[in-house]
Amino acid sequence: MRAFLLSLFICLNNAIAQIPGKISGFVSDSLSGEPLPGAEITVENTSYSATTDIDGHFVLLNMPVGMYNIRSNFIGYRSKIFSDVRVFSGTTTEVDFMLSDNGIAAQHPVVIKHNALVNRHIVSTALIVTSKEFANLPVRGFDQIISLQNSVVLQDGELHIRGGRGDEIGFYIDGAYSADPLTNTQTLHVIQEAVEEFRVQSGGISAEYGNATSGVVLTHLKTGGDRLKYTLDYRTDNFAAEGQQSLGTYSYQHYNGVFTVGGPLFYDNVRFFLAGEHAHKGDRHVRFSKGFDLVEINGGPLPDRQFNNVNRDTIETYKYPAGFTPGQSENVWAMQGTMLFDYQPVQLHLSASWSDRSQQFNSGINPLTPMLDVLNDRYSDETHRALLLSAKLSYAINPSAFAEVFYRYYNSTFDTEDSYLGNDWMKWYDSLAVTNATNGEVNYASRYRPQWAHRFNGWDFARNGDPYNNYTQRNQNYREFGLRFTSQIGAHHEIRFGGNYRSHLMRQFEITPSVLTLFEEYNTTDIKEIDQRRWISWGRLNNYGYDIYGAQSDIDKFSNGNQIAEVPKKPVFASFFVQDKIEYSKITLNAGLRYDYFDTKGKQFKDPQEPEFDLYTTSFTANTFENLASYQYFSPRLSISFLAKPSSLLFANFGKFVQTAGLETIYAGNNRFSRDYLFGGNFIQNPFGLGVKPVQSQVFELGFCQGLSPNATMQITGFYRTTDDLVSVIRRRTENGMIFSSLVNDDAAETYGFDFNISTQRVKNLQAMLNYTFSNVRGSGSERNSHIKEVEFNITIPTDFHPLAYQQKHRGSVILDYRFGDREGGLIFNNFGVNAVYTFNSGHPYTFSSVSPSGSANVYNYGVGYLLDARSRNYLEPVGASQTPNFQNFDLRMDKTFNLKNHIWVTIYAQINNFFNTQNVINVYPGTGNARDDGFYMDRSISAREHFLNDYGEAWLAQHKAINIENGQAFWDVTGTELYGHPRQIFFGIKLSR
Repeated sequence: MRAFLLSLFICLNNAIAQIPGKISGFVSDSLSGEPLPGAEITVENTSYSATTDIDGHFVLLNMPVGMYNIRSNFIGYRSKIFSDVRVFSGTTTEVDFMLSDNGIAAQHPVVIKHNALVNRHIVSTALIVTSKEFANLPVRGFDQIISLQNSVVLQDGELHIRGGRGDEIGFYIDGAYSADPLTNTQTLHVIQEAVEEFRVQSGGISAEYGNATSGVVLTHLKTGGDRLKYTLDYRTDNFAAEGQQSLGTYSYQHYNGVFTVGGPLFYDNVRFFLAGEHAHKGDRHVRFSKGFDLVEINGGPLPDRQFNNVNRDTIETYKYPAGFTPGQSENVWAMQGTMLFDYQPVQLHLSASWSDRSQQFNSGINPLTPMLDVLNDRYSDETHRALLLSAKLSYAINPSAFAEVFYRYYNSTFDTEDSYLGNDWMKWYDSLAVTNATNGEVNYASRYRPQWAHRFNGWDFARNGDPYNNYTQRNQNYREFGLRFTSQIGAHHEIRFGGNYRSHLMRQFEITPSVLTLFEEYNTTDIKEIDQRRWISWGRLNNYGYDIYGAQSDIDKFSNGNQIAEVPKKPVFASFFVQDKIEYSKITLNAGLRYDYFDTKGKQFKDPQEPEFDLYTTSFTANTFENLASYQYFSPRLSISFLAKPSSLLFANFGKFVQTAGLETIYAGNNRFSRDYLFGGNFIQNPFGLGVKPVQSQVFELGFCQGLSPNATMQITGFYRTTDDLVSVIRRRTENGMIFSSLVNDDAAETYGFDFNISTQRVKNLQAMLNYTFSNVRGSGSERNSHIKEVEFNITIPTDFHPLAYQQKHRGSVILDYRFGDREGGLIFNNFGVNAVYTFNSGHPYTFSSVSPSGSANVYNYGVGYLLDARSRNYLEPVGASQTPNFQNFDLRMDKTFNLKNHIWVTIYAQINNFFNTQNVINVYPGTGNARDDGFYMDRSISAREHFLNDYGEAWLAQHKAINIENGQAFWDVTGTELYGHPRQIFFGIKLSR
């Protein structure tokens, strides 16, 4: 019967990722069925071993994730080996031996390939992708692989699990929290070749893991094996020049190189693994774009008319390339590795991850305006560096109990750098520094004032050398300590408990470098001679952990009533958990309880009705705020599974979860709070919160897994999830006359639906998987600023649930892998493989709106002015009543492997993303429901359109068509999202392995 369920284990697993796995089993006589007490169990090429008890049972605790060969020996019996036994973290894998009594000790052992069959210990769904499975996928990238799984949506570059917002996911690497607490998003670049398994857990999360309300994404890195192995892999799409086509496809100047090496280090009980990657994307957006010649569109050279229609100079050349986005590159360097010191009963496991990611942005008009920055060779880089270190020491107290102590350190920095002058923002607007950096090519209008931008047909276009007017620096770290204890009590109870303490240190400095124009006004080069009030106001300061000039500070400082320095934020998080995994022949129960302590060190008014402020400095006084109280929660977790038949498994689980909202919702310096709150007449699109508490959710899950054949399984999982205390915006009014927008916990949401999966083992060279999710995602707000219009106009905020913006009601994928072995397919097709991935989803909700003018709009972005300012959107239907078009995509990879000599293998491959070059619509203009019509370009009834046409002529209209209609520039600039998915991209690669 076990053969009937060959892949049942693949579809499910329990959810205690990034902790060791467990192997248990029974050794018996193959004829009588009697137990064999004292039989020796060994994990080959490791130090793990066990001996069966009087009932023939054995257990191997603290097993690292990976693939093993398990051997059983007993005097007078022929040895037996189960090969390819895969151990998943937090999961019990059963291996039962039936030994034959033949009395011939010298015979070779019987070797049987272990098929991960019925696993009666399953208590929930876990979407697991192992290194072997994603090695052949025609997609690359952490988010892209995760998004192939059920219940996961990747929309506009943001992950959503089970209907949660983007900041409701918890990310872990080797058990260490790897998310940026400001946004709750993954910060480290993950090297695919360094990963043993990805796991997406959306239900049945054990009590060990917290700080996630919609799901957790758990990454476990590889450990070196018993032999030295290495790989080198290089791929590129760089087979054509920028703007040129080859094979009917553009090149986006991408290349990627990866190396890995792992194995024993001097001694068998010291293992290491190391991976490094360099990834470059000349155009990281990979977008459908059409080239244009602005001079040709204009009918001749472009006159620059900035003021009074006076032509200052004339531009002879202005060309934008087809199929490539200049000034938007990305560069990544990354390293990940592990070391294992295995001196039983003591083990030391070290893990390290480091990445340096630099993303290029335009510096003239706006960060995402490459079509307006063609003449500007200056750009800015956002550089994010992150380091995560983890050390875990475990001690086997006895064969059925072990203890662990761990320490983790995380450091992350973010910096804005200028292509001329690096991160020395004090020189960005200094004409002397700019002139020196460009050898006199760029000259400013005055010492600290760049020249005005070019103006062609009423639009502003960046002039060469125009700077980026925002500088941000962030520095944060955390230190974490923890203890865990695990004990197998008898054959049925695995008790596990532990806790952790994590303390953060967070700093931020943000300023607009154009504040340097005050040097001219004060006729000085000494920053201390500038009035601090003016510096804070004009510089739009947001600082904590720094002073107002960018120097680190660990204390509050005041001068003439102005707060010129502020202490860093020091949030503290702690937790404790206990759980009992109870395992019987047909029933497995996992019961746990988690305690969480959150001390965010956020602010709140001491007196909400009469906060103190200084009229002279227009800022809050030192006594205005007090720290938020800490929050404490108990979260029960309960999971159960029942083996109804040898081929059928039922499971159910329930859990409560809690997570802090991204701390960017509550963290701001006093200067930023004062500007937003004391000048409430200004429209603040992204306000901060006071008194924001953690978000809570409840999850129910009911599932069924059924073997369909000896090689295939089917899984259906129904789920229901509710979320409370989501962050939203409200309008506050105080008794002393303050009116301002602020964030509070006032939104709620619910998600229900089901996952469906069919997966097969490889049969006659083919392995297949089908994933499908139906989900209904509803709530009172899709994001924290969803009700900003109602707040600004003092309209009643709707509380009725409506479809949320990231709902994709139907979503799925089909993955097929056809592969010939070493001795199959003849000379041409031996070791040849093809992997195809077809993905599909319904569109997402949007709200049909009238195209209303906005006071913030100009000649360039008038067609999307109602998107620029939420107050200009007038809904013409219930929220979320419309839906974008359906989406489908087909990716393909083909590879061929050659055996050179001395176990050296070479693989050549081609990878084609969006094979059919389908131009999928992923967003639309809410005013038209169309991606090709902004509702402004073609509507002659709009007075502003006719006014612009009269002022600037047909050249203005043709310019609008080429840039905003055919390339979606204004929509991209205003919303930060694209109208279309990615076009076709072709990679060629070669991999060397030993």
